[in-house]
Amino acid sequence: MENSLLISLIPAAAVTMLIVGLYKTAFEKQVQAQEHIQDLLGKTGTRAPAAKEQENILKRRKKSKDGQLSKADELEIKLERANMLITPNEFIMISIATAFICGLLIWMLSGQNLLFAIPLGGGCVCLPYVFLTVKTMLRMKKAAAQFADVLDNMVNAFKTGFGFSRAVQMVADNYDDPWGTEFGKMAAEMNLGSSVEDALYSLSNRIPSPDVDLFVTALLIQKETGGSMAELLGTLSKTIRERYKLFQKVGAISAQGKLSAGIVCCVPFMLCGIMFLFLPDAMTKFFTNPIGIILAVLAGFWMICGIGVLYKIVQIEV
Repeated sequence: MENSLLISLIPAAAVTMLIVGLYKTAFEKQVQAQEHIQDLLGKTGTRAPAAKEQENILKRRKKSKDGQLSKADELEIKLERANMLITPNEFIMISIATAFICGLLIWMLSGQNLLFAIPLGGGCVCLPYVFLTVKTMLRMKKAAAQFADVLDNMVNAFKTGFGFSRAVQMVADNYDDPWGTEFGKMAAEMNLGSSVEDALYSLSNRIPSPDVDLFVTALLIQKETGGSMAELLGTLSKTIRERYKLFQKVGAISAQGKLSAGIVCCVPFMLCGIMFLFLPDAMTKFFTNPIGIILAVLAGFWMICGIGVLYKIVQIEV
């Protein structure tokens, strides 16, 4: 009777969370869009100097690295860099729902064993964060690979006689995410009254890359001193392309070590899955026994330490 009551309450809770999430998504998006447009339109006449704005952005980056920002602010920055159009509250709700659903599935597959389902289901709350981290990393890698081509496109636009705003719009029209999205945001900000400096600093905050910082610095210096924009970006494109080739060579040299580390990290999980497949009763008894749980926790701790050591070994900084 208790199990049937629990099973009936779980879908009701899931539907309630879904309705609340849809309600918040439908109305909070409109409010956030209006606030963002008002903020951009309100910058006219109250804009801080370029040096002050750059100092604020660098301070925000340093606070993020030092852990001085709140968790909500850090999560908002990560969602923006991953181009995930959801709020931190929505992301937290997705994480809770993921843990809830995974815990329910594990509870059903383990023969309604709450001692086994609760900790594993709670651990699944990290799955959306892992997805966010991987998506951000892949997006940043794609941005680094395409940045030299983006600069070449801007050089061609300048040689044709277009201005900076038109060159930015051309990149937004000709490229997909990430650069099409990011330059589209830059064009929208400038069309709504934001200055070129503010748009560039926002770009460097959304794409935290040394190449983008170099691009922003070069444009700001060129604006103060003058000179040929096409020649400047052409030289910068060659420099960034050579840097990327060097990174690719280093990645190729360390690829064997990374593959070996990945195999070593995956072997224990594969063996555990195979044993669950062929010896489900024995593995269930092992993970429900207090001694087995202690051994599993100790093994997991040392595996995490080993993965961290292997990660440090295969990471080569240039």
